Amino acid sequence: MILFNTNHLKAYNYIIHHFLELEIFNGDEYIDIGDKLEIILPKYLFREQYHKCIKIFEELFRWTEDEFYHNMGAFHELALYNFVNYLADMREDVEEFDNIYFDDKCHSLIKEASQSDFNEYDDMSLEEYKDNYYNVFYYSDYLFEETDFLLIDKLYNSRKLGNTNLEEYFGINMDFYYDILPLDIQSEYKSNYITLSGEVSGMLNYIGHRLNFGNLYKLFWENNTPVKEERIQLILENIMDAYFYNQEIDITREALLGNGKVDFKLYRNKKEDEKVLIEIKRASSSYLKKGYEKQLTDYMLSTNYKNAFYLIACFTDSEFEKAEQFIRNHVYTDTIQLYINISILDLRKRKTASVS
Repeated sequence: MILFNTNHLKAYNYIIHHFLELEIFNGDEYIDIGDKLEIILPKYLFREQYHKCIKIFEELFRWTEDEFYHNMGAFHELALYNFVNYLADMREDVEEFDNIYFDDKCHSLIKEASQSDFNEYDDMSLEEYKDNYYNVFYYSDYLFEETDFLLIDKLYNSRKLGNTNLEEYFGINMDFYYDILPLDIQSEYKSNYITLSGEVSGMLNYIGHRLNFGNLYKLFWENNTPVKEERIQLILENIMDAYFYNQEIDITREALLGNGKVDFKLYRNKKEDEKVLIEIKRASSSYLKKGYEKQLTDYMLSTNYKNAFYLIACFTDSEFEKAEQFIRNHVYTDTIQLYINISILDLRKRKTASVS
């Protein structure tokens, strides 16, 4: 299940999955999937990363079907955005679109979601709410919090000419969009422009992979009990020391900043844009909201650091759901919190495969 910014995850995920099944993964042996994607995706992506394009659509198809929460990367966002707009254009041309692309379950989920919207907001008629779910043109507004990926060419070209004002003003991290850059630019960008913030994002992705597909999570449990925040810090400190070994990145734990201590301060080459703060809170902490809205923001203001990561450690399903809801409820537009990246440390126990 893709974690869209909506209260109706089940409805939108099923509808998108059904669209993908009908239009892309319909089992028609006479139509190559690539032929469809060539129409939907930017030509440079399809030409240079053909196999990844297929992989991304396969992931969207699987993710919209299962019950796990999935966060989209830049490639997923661009692919889904283009797919939705492709269908929106088709709906304008195909008179029977709604009868073809919405099945009985779609109708049922739309009826339930629109009734819920009507009961909560009551600023339109029930039929108008229903129409919004059938009008695929609106999906790009409902499913995407930001569409910075549409500006990737302009942002990169401006940066190439030495102007980063636009990305700084809107708090856009170009590293997030690395995968959708042309391959020749990826090579150049990787050698010259990957920021410390991007390196930290890469490290967190690595940790997430080891938590999900390895046994790293076991370090965060002791005698069947979650470890304290101090132990979480110690484990992460050792992981960071190893991950950033020989990269001239200084890591300071419990760094004194302003009126308090931040969990981690990282910097490289002593450049202003090469400094990152990391603060960790357990999802169960009563200071979860304050740590984000007040504590970390104050640290950034007092030190003039531009980038920070707020890590939420989750040990149970309820804590994970709380963290997901926290992220959905804390999308800010001020110039400080645009630079705070909220990430989840999923430390829940994994089921191990039984030995037959």
